[in-house]
Amino acid sequence: MFLLQRRPTISLLLTSICILIIVVNALALGKPRRFTEAIRHDIARYKGMVHRVQWRSTLPPPKRRVAMEEPIMQETQDEEDPPIGAREAPLKSIIDGSVKLPMYAAADYGMGLYFVDVELGEPPKKLRMVADTGSDLTWVKCTKDPQGTLPDGRGYMAAQSTTFQTIGCDTPTCKDEFMSLASLDICPNPHAPCLYNYSYGIDDQTVTYGMFGKETVTVHTTKNTTVRMEKILVGCSEEYYGKANMKEADGILGLGINPYSFSLHAVNLFGGTFQYCLVDHLSHTNKSSYLIFGDQREKAPTYGFMRYTSLRTNILAPYLWVNVKGVSIGRKMLDIPPLVWFHENGGTILDSGTALTYWAQPAYRVIMDELIAFLAKEHPKIPDYGGDGTLDFEYCFNTTTSPLDPSMVPRLEIHFTDGARFKPHVKSYIIDDSPEVKCIGFLEAMGGMHIIGNIMQQNYLWEFDLHHAMIGFSPSTCS
Repeated sequence: MFLLQRRPTISLLLTSICILIIVVNALALGKPRRFTEAIRHDIARYKGMVHRVQWRSTLPPPKRRVAMEEPIMQETQDEEDPPIGAREAPLKSIIDGSVKLPMYAAADYGMGLYFVDVELGEPPKKLRMVADTGSDLTWVKCTKDPQGTLPDGRGYMAAQSTTFQTIGCDTPTCKDEFMSLASLDICPNPHAPCLYNYSYGIDDQTVTYGMFGKETVTVHTTKNTTVRMEKILVGCSEEYYGKANMKEADGILGLGINPYSFSLHAVNLFGGTFQYCLVDHLSHTNKSSYLIFGDQREKAPTYGFMRYTSLRTNILAPYLWVNVKGVSIGRKMLDIPPLVWFHENGGTILDSGTALTYWAQPAYRVIMDELIAFLAKEHPKIPDYGGDGTLDFEYCFNTTTSPLDPSMVPRLEIHFTDGARFKPHVKSYIIDDSPEVKCIGFLEAMGGMHIIGNIMQQNYLWEFDLHHAMIGFSPSTCS
């Protein structure tokens, strides 16, 4: 199981050095940097995500088949892209209409994440949750003690809800099925709750400790009906570390692939798919889009047809894996060895909980060299600013002395093995690090796994069809 660690390690020291480098760079230039916290968070998270895959590979298989409990509810073109007509119809919704949860960037709070408003418990309490496709556990800052206090003053008083139910530590669910969710083998008596120690990073970077419970989530449909999703697995976290990452959030909304994740319960009710459209990562909180479960007709407007590629699942991790064939820049396919993209070597995931995009070597070096060769002609690198791409951005330039015309930047495209191509906006990889500085927003992965972060995904509508194992995407204003 994941254990809380207190003593410093080499990885923790490297993370501290990363923060120091970024702060020194910011002071040298005299401008505040936007990605100081995001880089620190992402580096720790990347290590944790790789570690989670490795850790889960050591777990014994469940003693019994894990099946998702039937949710209980109450109502009060490019030529290479596969043809749209060949797509199967989405799974029919059990409930008429779809659910739209307000979703907005956390830039106003100094975070490189996206928030979703969720109503939890009975009576319902609105909570601000981080939308995280890299997590299969939904948890909230919480206390079960009626006289208890909440971490940071934010979160959820479970004792005030009439529908919160704990799960016993002596049950097969706790001992067997929840092992992949980091359940602990602590059981002083059969009536004690099932505990967890769930980690998103390593070296105390966002580790949460609490008890598993079942709770009601209230959602409102586009048909003006209210649906109570009962017995949703929710963690009541009484302790967590990595407070800077979660200081303005009430918890995590788990959108990863797991029989107990919120996303699988929701798509089972509302039609097998969920969608989100990420507004510009620097948008204020008054500009929002939606996390949508259900009918595609309710999705954000797009200005291109939907492209589709295969969604690959892995029992070792809840992530949204895609099959990448290569990367091109300016219609030139880069010379990157095919084995770099193989799933066995780490693979590629889409992650809404990571801000930046990480490329494993040698893909990182080839992609950076191509972009630097273009930028260096008119936009010289700022001396002594940034880093080598591992702990900070490798290439940054001053936009006051050399303004950038995005239309002149060669477009980067990610090519998937089944022919679909994703073309992120230029602002999604030439990003604003401070009011007068832009950087190539890529970092070198510390392992073999590539991560397409939320900034690269911005201003696209993303559709995740969990029933047919497909991912669709199209440019969108996200309005």
